[in-house]
Amino acid sequence: MTPAQHGGSANHAAPAHVDLDETMEQLRAGGDHPLMRSFPRGTIFCFDHDLRFLAVGGRGLAETGLSRELLEGRSFAEALPADTATVLERPCRIALAGEQAACDVAFNGRVYALRVAPVHGRSGEIAAGLGAVEDVTEDRARAREHSEALARNELTFAHAPIGQALVGLDGNWLRVNQALLSLLEYDEPALLALTFQDITHPQDLDLDLELLQRTLTGEITDYTMEKRYFTRTGRTVWVQLSVSLVRGADGEPLYFISQIQDITAHKTQLQALRDLTAMLAHDLRNPAAVIAGFAHLLATGPHDEEVVRSAQRIERAAGTLTDLLENALTTEAIDSGRLVATPRAVDVAAAVQDAARAVESAIPTEEPTTAIDLGQVRPMIAWCDPVHLGQVLTNLLSNARKYGGPHTVVSTRMLPGTIRITVADDGAGVPAAFVPQLFERYSRADQARTGRHRGSGLGLYIVRDLLEANGGTISYAASATLGGAEFQVTLPMA
Repeated sequence: MTPAQHGGSANHAAPAHVDLDETMEQLRAGGDHPLMRSFPRGTIFCFDHDLRFLAVGGRGLAETGLSRELLEGRSFAEALPADTATVLERPCRIALAGEQAACDVAFNGRVYALRVAPVHGRSGEIAAGLGAVEDVTEDRARAREHSEALARNELTFAHAPIGQALVGLDGNWLRVNQALLSLLEYDEPALLALTFQDITHPQDLDLDLELLQRTLTGEITDYTMEKRYFTRTGRTVWVQLSVSLVRGADGEPLYFISQIQDITAHKTQLQALRDLTAMLAHDLRNPAAVIAGFAHLLATGPHDEEVVRSAQRIERAAGTLTDLLENALTTEAIDSGRLVATPRAVDVAAAVQDAARAVESAIPTEEPTTAIDLGQVRPMIAWCDPVHLGQVLTNLLSNARKYGGPHTVVSTRMLPGTIRITVADDGAGVPAAFVPQLFERYSRADQARTGRHRGSGLGLYIVRDLLEANGGTISYAASATLGGAEFQVTLPMA
């Protein structure tokens, strides 16, 4: 047996200064002595100056695997294993010298809390010692787990790669980690002297305080927002702030836990992307359209063969530029969360016809016109954003023209609660190995990459997201009708 946690805390007060004769009588009789009531599940024993057990009792004795017969009249060394006797000797000697003592003792896979005190005879001399033992195995395990958890939390808090803080209900910083100090360019005493309100950008403060108040009232349990802080040197940093409220056992608010991640670089990049998107949308769309228009005039006018061929190449390049530009702008809208569907009742047949005309008119003059069969398109009303539906249909019909054969068939069918639009072609179809990647971003099959048609690999990715924004779906299958590719679009019925 080995000691554990010498001098550990007690669950009960140590037995102290009791009469020896009375104590031994109560232990042997098992009576309702105050010590018995203080240690209802423990073991109590008296020992003399030779460290010999004089009397033993208590309900916990049997749980130790020992008995009164094995202990009474024997010394510690005789009745217990050597390591156990050694552990008990020191606190018991202290008790016989007139002081109380305590330690934890491991025995038979359990942990016991030992408390000892002197016992006085009738004339006041220290006649013996009195010990009380209780099984505290589970208590010690919980305490150890709690201590280890606190240590882990402390390490996590101190060394977290993002800012972490405990914030008082009034906004005062209570504790901050090094990552937050580095971000805000403060030393700890200077930051703890401030409130978060002191360094929050005025334009972000009202929203932060509103969310804080809603958390305090219990309307929400936590919140996340983007906001700006002023650093000690006057710089402005963007952060993503996540806040949760810690309440006491009585439900009363205690403090806030804040996690603060620096997103300044991300916001800078996002602004640069928005600036680029605005430039693409406003400064490139019109020139591309003008180039395509004049190229078409040259390609169809009375010019020599070399001029016509050059104009046709310009027209193709302008068309590719316009497609890539529109896909890039739509993708940016999806990624930034600005893509919002505005559904209304839409005539599906009219939308298909408009898309077919747009695709046919965009075919360069030197290329054969793809025959688009609309004979199976029936009048029906879908509930969707008409602009989004037009972009979906135009994209699918353009793909059929680029990668399919000379014939494309569009059909519509009414299903319970939905409308299905099918676009099928008589081309080679999508390679089976590539089908799982068909709707992924920037995905293009090898045949498409090596073909004469350029693309970004964003078209079907955009189609899928546009349909999802409108409560629709898209799927692919080999066409049973024409043998090529077949895409099936479903949309809610109006």
